[in-house]
Amino acid sequence: MGLKILFICTGNTCRSPMAEGLARVMFGDAVQVSSAGMEAWEGAEASSYALEVLKEQNVDLSRHRSRKIRAELLAEADWIIPMTQAQAKILSENFPQYVHKTRCLGDWGEQKRDVHDPWSGSLEVYRQTAQEIGELLSAVKTHLL
Repeated sequence: MGLKILFICTGNTCRSPMAEGLARVMFGDAVQVSSAGMEAWEGAEASSYALEVLKEQNVDLSRHRSRKIRAELLAEADWIIPMTQAQAKILSENFPQYVHKTRCLGDWGEQKRDVHDPWSGSLEVYRQTAQEIGELLSAVKTHLL
């Protein structure tokens, strides 16, 4: 496998696992994808709505377990893709050596935007988030593959 992408969100139970699962299907073997969270509890499962929404798209997140960002994960990645500008800012402050390979998921297309956290939202909110992530991943794919 060539390119390595690390998706980052807050808890690594909603957005970044959905991005990881969707990217795995969309990018295929051309890219190695993984995810982590800024404030993740190690070993937590993906949220039940994230599991359900991706299952509707034939993407299985059942084996996902959350993990907290670590310098080693960031060092291994070719691209670090956080969900928000605030996360990118925190990453740049804590890991300035990786600024050159950090770019928000919403910054690959025509407009810059954050992917808002669906945590505690309805199933429909999770569906909207998954759809948004899928659309943004298409822009990433266009630029990288």
